[in-house]
This record gives sequence, C-alpha cells and structure tokens, in this order.
Amino acid sequence: MLAMSIMQPSGGYSLHRRAGRRAASRVRLRIPATIILLSGKYPCRLDDLSQTGARLTIDSAPLPGASGVLVVNGIEAFGEVVWNSMGRAGMVFDEPMPLDQVIAVRHFADSFAEHEQLARERMVRDFVQGRPRNT
Repeated sequence: MLAMSIMQPSGGYSLHRRAGRRAASRVRLRIPATIILLSGKYPCRLDDLSQTGARLTIDSAPLPGASGVLVVNGIEAFGEVVWNSMGRAGMVFDEPMPLDQVIAVRHFADSFAEHEQLARERMVRDFVQGRPRNT
C-alpha cells in the first residue's frame, strides 16, 4: 500500500491511500507553466491539475524527491516531484491548492487557445505592416 498525505472532505488528512487512486478530481489543461527548483527555473506544460498535485510535460524532467514551486498564470503551488517518465513528471503539493485557484487556472486554460490565436494574428499583422517585433 502506498502511503501519502491526502486531503479529506472534512479538511483532515489521511496518511494512507491505495496506489493508483486519485485523492482529488483532476482537470485537463495543456497550458504553459514553470517549475522552479533549486537547480533552476524550467518551462513546462501543465497537463492536468488537482488540489493535491499536477502532471507536467518537461524537457528535463526533475528526479523524484526534488522540491519546488509550480507557477502558472501567477498562481504558485509548493510541492515535490514524486515520479518522472519519458519527459513527464508528477508533482504532489505540500498543501492542497484552494479550489478557487484550481478554477482560476481552468478559466485561464479555457481562454488560453483564444489568446494564443489572437497573439499569432497580431504578430502576422505586425509583420505584414512592417512593425518591429516586441521581444
């Protein structure tokens, strides 16, 4: 049996959780994020998120046991990498992420594709009109 700390609906922690079971519902995202570790700051893609953890796609996946901060759209979550495999990593948060922050990240993800499309259109328009790129 895999032991890990998870948040219970009553607000207390349970010290035991069966392997393969989710402690909280996850939302699928696929949005840019950053993980900050002692070894540096790394861009990554946030694939899914829950109040208790996240799954990331990252070029240099950190080793299990690495502690750090996941940053996405101004929201930060402290935690530890618990697994990595083929460019992906799983992170469990030290403290559960407040539900309103999970929802805020979800709203950001919902509008991200639209923002990206508008940014591409703006970049093409500026290029066609001979405006310098903002770097």
